[in-house]
Amino acid sequence: MVRIALISDIHFGKFSRSVELSVPGEPIKDESIGAESIIESAISVLKEQDITYICVAGDLTSIGSPQEFKYCNDMLNNIAYKLNISQKNIFIGLGNHDIDWKISELYDQYDSSYSEFPIEFVKEQYRIIAANASIHNLTTTFPTEDKGPAPYSGIIENDDFILFVLNTGWCCTKDQRFSHGKLDTSQLQWFSDKAKKYKGSKKWKLILLHHHPLAYKYNVPAWDPSLLEESGELLEIAGSNGFNVIMHGHRHHPRAQTMFDGAWENPISFVCAGSFAVNASHRYGGSIPNTIHVVELGDEVGVLKLKTFQYSPASGWIPLVKNCEETPLDYEMRLGKIFDYEKIKESILSLKQRDSEIKWDSLDECLYYMPINVLNEKMKEYLEDTHRIIGRFPDSIVLIKK
Repeated sequence: MVRIALISDIHFGKFSRSVELSVPGEPIKDESIGAESIIESAISVLKEQDITYICVAGDLTSIGSPQEFKYCNDMLNNIAYKLNISQKNIFIGLGNHDIDWKISELYDQYDSSYSEFPIEFVKEQYRIIAANASIHNLTTTFPTEDKGPAPYSGIIENDDFILFVLNTGWCCTKDQRFSHGKLDTSQLQWFSDKAKKYKGSKKWKLILLHHHPLAYKYNVPAWDPSLLEESGELLEIAGSNGFNVIMHGHRHHPRAQTMFDGAWENPISFVCAGSFAVNASHRYGGSIPNTIHVVELGDEVGVLKLKTFQYSPASGWIPLVKNCEETPLDYEMRLGKIFDYEKIKESILSLKQRDSEIKWDSLDECLYYMPINVLNEKMKEYLEDTHRIIGRFPDSIVLIKK
């Protein structure tokens, strides 16, 4: 069984929540005092989950400095070592925080007052150098045989899956009010050309990137400034070439859902990692917990199980406590299949025939793939006129006819 630990938004350095993820000698903005170790607790939980691969969906660092990359790199290698995972099985995407802004700002040191000075050219060249700094600061694996046009972009193919790593952060600049994601035309064309070559493959096809390709709902109604610019093009390419899963970060708000467009080859499951260790001020004042996902790829390509863990200062990493607006997930979910309204209604109504305790894992498949809070709402909608419902899923329930 293939299990992937999906983490994102580590923000090693000044934006992390714990001194154990800070650069020695450099202060951080927020610190959990007397808390369980984020790193050692994560190792313990992931060891229990029998992890095969580690995927990092960007924002490894706070400001993209060499020292942040070094210590984050060491941390990831240490986690892999203690999980008995080869460094070759760590796959990294980059985010907007993984650009060394000090390099990108060097153009300011030039005298550009005379008219012939090529300010835009110089500025762009420093941006590219800054976006490539990670290559010289990381030792973990990035695609070497089929590289993409952006740093840390490329294709990894093994016996378990085909993984496309896209870099949506490399075009970000400090001039942007919001660090919105961008692939640019060269990376988008590369992705389109390469994706077509794998269209007929029967393997799992995954995408790892940083910025989110969907306009997720915020806690309050708002324009989404950080949506990937080419999200429409990305989804069209992924859908028409049979991709199964898109894993990403950026939003520190974890999410997971399966979607299907009639023009796609098959449904696509989207998994937003949330944040591994960013501080409270970047998580709506701490109302959203830090999270880790475990993505289990099933034998049936496209069908996966997802487990979500949240960090507790008192207990370390624990199963996700509650499906709510801050964490709209169940601790354990099934993704990859979509069922129509009539099938769901028919399956719920058929429960009337049961005269004994009903267990969640005994339900029809179409109900098993529903978020548990939605399932409980539908149970009330279809059954409460005729039956009393004792209990709630995922615990067992009993129906008593009125």
